[in-house]
Amino acid sequence: MDERKAHRDETELLTAMRAAEQNGTLRETLIRELSRPHSAPAFWAVREFLFQLTDREIGESPVLIPVMALIQSMRGDLREAERYVSMLRAYQDPRMELYRLSAELVMPYITDEQFVGVVQTLTAAHAGPVQSLTISACRPSILNGFRDFSAFGDKIVTYKEPVCAAIEALYGSSATGIYEIALAEWYYQRNECFKALLLVTGTIPFMEQMHDMRCLFVALALQMRILLMNGQARSAGMIAEKIRRRISVTGWEELTDSLDALNAWAACSDGNYAAARSWLKDRAPDEDQGIYMMNVYAYLIKARCYIVFGKHMKAAVLVRRLIALLEPGRRYTDICECCALSAIAALAAGDEDRACADTGEALALSRKYGYYRLLADEGEFMVRLLSLYEERVGADAFTEKIKGLAMEVARQCPRYLRRPWEDHEPLTRVESYVLYLLSQERTNEEIAENLNIKIGTVKFHITNINRKLRVKNRRQAVQRARELSLLREE
Repeated sequence: MDERKAHRDETELLTAMRAAEQNGTLRETLIRELSRPHSAPAFWAVREFLFQLTDREIGESPVLIPVMALIQSMRGDLREAERYVSMLRAYQDPRMELYRLSAELVMPYITDEQFVGVVQTLTAAHAGPVQSLTISACRPSILNGFRDFSAFGDKIVTYKEPVCAAIEALYGSSATGIYEIALAEWYYQRNECFKALLLVTGTIPFMEQMHDMRCLFVALALQMRILLMNGQARSAGMIAEKIRRRISVTGWEELTDSLDALNAWAACSDGNYAAARSWLKDRAPDEDQGIYMMNVYAYLIKARCYIVFGKHMKAAVLVRRLIALLEPGRRYTDICECCALSAIAALAAGDEDRACADTGEALALSRKYGYYRLLADEGEFMVRLLSLYEERVGADAFTEKIKGLAMEVARQCPRYLRRPWEDHEPLTRVESYVLYLLSQERTNEEIAENLNIKIGTVKFHITNINRKLRVKNRRQAVQRARELSLLREE
């Protein structure tokens, strides 16, 4: 069966649930519909209907139990997730034990050792492919996808054969490229960027022959990241459009939100304030409606957008909320990134003590797990943070290496996380008013009359405005001013 057809539209699923709620067949409809393959966002979309059922009604259905456990893990409530999975122990059929292990495999609460044990048991029992096992959990990462595998580190290379065998057993026909892309991510994180780029570029053609977009999305996103961090924003933008076209063709619409967040991150890298602001306003997930753990990547991009637009407190609160939810699942990569963003927000707000403390937390995780690029890719801000940290705490080879890498990123991406007001020479009061009149499509003559000055003086001001905003004409000046929020309320 085409996997695209297996992922029914969320709207269609919600329509069926609402109809069942009206006619009193909600539980029966949930069991029937959720016994089919669905994307994680589709499960999340029907959570309110599942919450209407009692524990007894859920516990009597081996279909509903793992779905409820998955939803609880998406909420970040791992105790509840574990409680629901344990309900499957009540079924004495030996086949149900494999079913329970398959459900537990995707649960963040199990340790790495338990995860390896479950994989070995399922592989020995030929229980795969595991239907509930996602590849990346809608993130642009496999190494830090449905589970944070970064702690396995070099074991990915050392134990290639058993790792590949396990991937094939668990994913079946969807296994193509998973090992190679995870390894490329590891190479990149260890700053072996050329090896990462070669591996990902060589693997993409094989994955393009498949309908499953999830692994290809991660590969293209990694390629895009490497290009962006090397100052090739235009090439990175072309890859983003390629991803969007592939999503449209293959039907993997569940990846669109992560792609939108990826584009917002690219906008923050290139000083495209209009695109970043548009995503923040219209597409970014709303943390005030509750944290959805499948959106962690998007929340991390949102924190960056908050920093760009001077909302330092919002950024700090968001990443601290995330840390509290990520710690029980041992998501060390995400926690390290959160600490780095918290440090950046504190530094931007002028709180050097907080910035230094958060930098120390990020460095501790980075040092333990080898997260070189995770910190270095924060560019100029990371250079400033490490300079502050080394001044107060001391320098060593590790901090110096990351700072050196961050300096190169800052050179290649000078506008990354730069705030709008830092991105141009300040305008005078008169220049700001002339710019406003230009946005109102006033002519030079009308501006001169309004300000009671000569037309030659108006032209002089416009020339200065264009120079300071680094544009060539008045139309571009107005467009740039809107991107930088320099205009009065219109």
